[in-house]
Amino acid sequence: MKIGAVIGQVLLITGLSACGGGGTGLGGYTVANTTNNSQNTATTSSGSGVTLSNISTSTSTSGGVSFLNAQGLWRGSSDTNRGVISLILDNTFYWVLYSAAGDNNSLAGVVVGNSVSTNGVATSSNGKDFNFETGDLFPLTWQGSYVAGSRLQAILTYTDIPGAIVTLNTAYDNHYNAAPNIASLSGRYTGSSTSLTNGRVDSAFTIFATGQISGSRVDGCTFSGVMSPRTSGNAYTVSLSYGTGCSERNIGSSSGSTGSAYFDPNNGQLYSVTLNSTTRDVLVFVGNKQ
Repeated sequence: MKIGAVIGQVLLITGLSACGGGGTGLGGYTVANTTNNSQNTATTSSGSGVTLSNISTSTSTSGGVSFLNAQGLWRGSSDTNRGVISLILDNTFYWVLYSAAGDNNSLAGVVVGNSVSTNGVATSSNGKDFNFETGDLFPLTWQGSYVAGSRLQAILTYTDIPGAIVTLNTAYDNHYNAAPNIASLSGRYTGSSTSLTNGRVDSAFTIFATGQISGSRVDGCTFSGVMSPRTSGNAYTVSLSYGTGCSERNIGSSSGSTGSAYFDPNNGQLYSVTLNSTTRDVLVFVGNKQ
């Protein structure tokens, strides 16, 4: 499960330090607690995407845009020795990619949900941790403090595991201040996609200058979709439709997934995290532009 390094951002690192159960010690989960906002609901309940970035915790100095809330791309680590990268959108949807403990080149899972941030305080009541190490889905909440465009600290509490708490410390990446450009993103990407259902599968994506997407996996799944630039921040909205050869459609009863993506100029990798329409699985794609 190699990906560009996961040191990153916002909120979350599985593999709790004080938890019952095996592996990372996380519990089970049912349904997300989505908001009434139609944009948030579509992203949270239809899917959302996570992606990892490179291992470096340093930030860039490009761009002059500033945001008043916790919106942005964040990189850092957890007190459980995991690298993290998190994307928080202006519509409150977020994802957090995290690495295996002590191995920033290995993708271990992703957290998705909605967050509220104002006056230096950020919270999320409906987080879902999709842990690829155990193949389990765990509910969580988190609260934290932030300085817009600078740093974000968060404490994650796993609601099904008494005493399971993880602390994150992240720094803002100023590449998020740049304007997204779908034309510059166009091209073919090869890498892997990971989900609870299928594990890690070699995959390829083609993004056209129009924003159309076509892709395939070596397991016979093909998919199509659309990618569009966000109006706030250097990120993209992603919507995918699964073909007839996809287990997500045939077994998981999910016709598609929706989420968000980020292109990392540091390492030329695309990180896309989309949440299936059932909200019970995700599709995380990490690939390099060819």
